[in-house]
Amino acid sequence: MFSQYSCPLNSGRIILNKPNFYGHQDETNNRIKSESNQVISISNGKVAKIIKSDSDYSLIIKNDTNNFFIYSNLSKTMLKENDTVEKSQILGLANYDEYYASYLLGFQFWKKDESIKVDLECTKSD
Repeated sequence: MFSQYSCPLNSGRIILNKPNFYGHQDETNNRIKSESNQVISISNGKVAKIIKSDSDYSLIIKNDTNNFFIYSNLSKTMLKENDTVEKSQILGLANYDEYYASYLLGFQFWKKDESIKVDLECTKSD
C-alpha cells in the first residue's frame, strides 16, 4: 500500500531496535542516526501536536488522510501547533547521542489509530 518514504534525516542510517521487556522488537518504531541534525518532513500535513519533555520535543504531523507522522528526540523546532508543513521542509534539529556519536531521531507512522511499519529510504543497519 505504501511506497518507500524518503529518510527524515540526511544520510540517515536505521538502527535496529532492541527487544522490549516482553522480548519483542517494535518494528514500527524507527531509530535513525545521522551526521546531519536537520529533521526533514517526509509528507505534507499540519502540526497536530508538539510534545515537550525535559530534554526534547516530539512533533506529530497529520496529513489530509488522517494519518500521523511522529518525529521524536528533537532538540529544537521552529514550528507551532496548526502550522502547515510541506514535504521536505525542515521540522527541527535532532538531539546528539553520545553513545552513537551522531544525531539520533525516533520516527513512527500511524494509520489513524494503529502504528504501521513503513519502509524508509535510509541505509539499513548491519
